[in-house]
Amino acid sequence: MKKPHVLWAVTVLNDMGYHVLSSNPQVIQINPWSEVYRFETNQGLIILKKVPPALSLESNVIQVLSKVFNADVPQVFSHNQELHCFLMKNAGIQLHEHFKKNFKADVLIQAVQNYIQLQIMASSKISLFFDLGVPDWRLEKLPQLYQALLYEENLLIEDGLTKHELIKLKEIAPKLSAFCNQLSQFKVKDTFGHADFHDKNILIDTRTNHTTIIDLGEVVITHPFFSFLNCIHRAKENFALSDEQYQQLQLACFKPWLALETQENLFEILGIIQQCWSIHSVLGEFRLMKSVDQSAFQALHRQGRLSKNLRYWINQD
Repeated sequence: MKKPHVLWAVTVLNDMGYHVLSSNPQVIQINPWSEVYRFETNQGLIILKKVPPALSLESNVIQVLSKVFNADVPQVFSHNQELHCFLMKNAGIQLHEHFKKNFKADVLIQAVQNYIQLQIMASSKISLFFDLGVPDWRLEKLPQLYQALLYEENLLIEDGLTKHELIKLKEIAPKLSAFCNQLSQFKVKDTFGHADFHDKNILIDTRTNHTTIIDLGEVVITHPFFSFLNCIHRAKENFALSDEQYQQLQLACFKPWLALETQENLFEILGIIQQCWSIHSVLGEFRLMKSVDQSAFQALHRQGRLSKNLRYWINQD
């Protein structure tokens, strides 16, 4: 028997005049936090995505980003709040797959700069995202989120931390507050942030080189350099960039922020973010854990991710 969201998608497409070539769509991805299918139709490829209730703000976030900021996001044309799913037009292939043949720094730079411009525009309108239920991870909130995570002692011990490490994590809590206070002194402010921004969550239309940001269910309001660092660091790892290439990539991507801060200050901000990025990563993993079916999540063998990043945080002290 077909799943309810697949039946809904077929019905909607038929009602909208699409000729669906097969009512059995191609499965692109199934995991605890999303199911993604692809339909072939007479009007091109259509994507169906279903998410858990806790991440179901995605389609609404996409629509705000599109309508208010004209952002490079998927074109959603129907969604079902009860089934937590939505339909969107196909936007291409993963940038990661495209780059496997030939890494093109200019394409990634343009995609990142477009994303940064979006963040700059959104920084004065973050209430739009709060109204949708986007989590508040602003600098002033991060120390509280960190403290709340440390109260999850049983979960953290099950993930591999020792009681001694938990004590140490509580002792060094003021360090995070100090970093957040430092960051708040600069002109780069909290804004819309993709908590998992990297080349696998950017699509490219290979005919036009137009890029599209996807997987927007895990967005937060936070400091923009957390997602920036994640993206360029993943690019360095995925495509074996040299230190020189990595620095050139940073410099090129920085350009939109030069309207707010000097290059020297931007690198100082990045240095601070590098020191506390692991906490942001832990909070993202913890949020994901709490958003999905726990047994299915555990089956992915992601145990140890929290403790690994928290140990990194301890060892920097």
